[in-house]
Amino acid sequence: MFIFYVLAAVLIGILIIVHEVGHFVAARACRVTVERFSIGFGKKLLSIKRGATEYVLSLIPLGGYVKMAGTEVSEHPTGESHGPGTFPGKPVGLRSLIVAAGPVANLVWAFLVYIGIIWIGGVPMFGDDPVVGFVDEGSPAAAAGVRVLDRVLSVEGAPVETWSDLRAGIASGTAEDGISLVVERQAEDEPVELLVDARPDSATGDVTIGVAAYIPPLIGNVMRGSPADLAGIREGDRVTEVGGSPVRTWYEFSSVVSGSPNQELSIKWEREGETYEANVVTEETQEASDPAEIVTVGTIGTTVPLLMKNVGFVEAVSSAATLTVSTTYLVLRTFWLIFTGRMSMDMVGGPIRVVQMASESARWGASYFFAFMAYLSLNLAVLNLLPLPILDGGHLLLLGLERMRRRGLSERALLIWQQVGLIFFVGLAVFLLMRDVIMLR
Repeated sequence: MFIFYVLAAVLIGILIIVHEVGHFVAARACRVTVERFSIGFGKKLLSIKRGATEYVLSLIPLGGYVKMAGTEVSEHPTGESHGPGTFPGKPVGLRSLIVAAGPVANLVWAFLVYIGIIWIGGVPMFGDDPVVGFVDEGSPAAAAGVRVLDRVLSVEGAPVETWSDLRAGIASGTAEDGISLVVERQAEDEPVELLVDARPDSATGDVTIGVAAYIPPLIGNVMRGSPADLAGIREGDRVTEVGGSPVRTWYEFSSVVSGSPNQELSIKWEREGETYEANVVTEETQEASDPAEIVTVGTIGTTVPLLMKNVGFVEAVSSAATLTVSTTYLVLRTFWLIFTGRMSMDMVGGPIRVVQMASESARWGASYFFAFMAYLSLNLAVLNLLPLPILDGGHLLLLGLERMRRRGLSERALLIWQQVGLIFFVGLAVFLLMRDVIMLR
């Protein structure tokens, strides 16, 4: 287990280095003298001088910094002339570029990591077969009598060959009059016609009926050291029974497990014609049922099976760009929900929780580890662009004010700004750290 925490430290260290390298490269490109490049804060553990720059490894690994000539408020009051090699001596535009380069580096790094993941591992394929694997209770499909394992033959008279055909047919259906489905059912000799009284979704306007594609009850990835791993369950195994109930789909298997936190479940599975059985004690974990509520669910350390499709480099780049944009939007939305109080603070983790999540991603395997690295890198990019003191966004805000006022803030105003930011973030760090410690109990 210790190795996974080492990998977590490596992951966080890489992201810190990427961020600071962004500032460093931009500063050098703008001909600003970099006096110190530090990974971590506090007491120096290792120091190497190369040219005008001192490269430092410090004791507290919670970030880093690039110290550029002329950035000490006390030694260079605002308004004093600065040499061409200093940060204040550069135009506002170049200073803004240097400040923004850190978050941009994190954004670019996430994009590059996503390219590697997709190019090497491929992209998942979903729902080729138009077979119903899940019917949401209380949905239009459930009211119309749609059942799990129904195979949809046509929608509104149009033949259906793939799940994509089914979704397109539903989306273009006439919701006011209901949507006609013809399904092939195992217990029936003849196809069954159903009229689904669908309605547009209030949020998106899309017509939905409350069904999901069939996913076989196969085991995807297995986390190392998890209850499933210790019980001998392996990737590719087919689950046939859980908790005494037969299993036909992945949803049936996962719903029993998630609904049984800290409970012992009898699980039967098949592998190459052999049948296995074990009693597995589920672990307890927290999951977001919606942005404002956290629920406790059970887990045994398995994922949904994914059929991957290999793609070329050009498609990998395109898919990575789409994933980067969609994930960035998700991160932005999360920050907005937190800021507006519509997201539970139970979903906000501190440094201990981040290390735990990084360690867990390493236990899942390389693809999960690097995917979490990309996700965390995007979080750092967004976080650092917030217009708050100490953060890069706060510096950009000051530079914007300087451009509008045609002069910077006074030395006293800058010191107050920095002190307020320091007090705020130290307090926030202590609060999150205490929450992490409480959650560990």
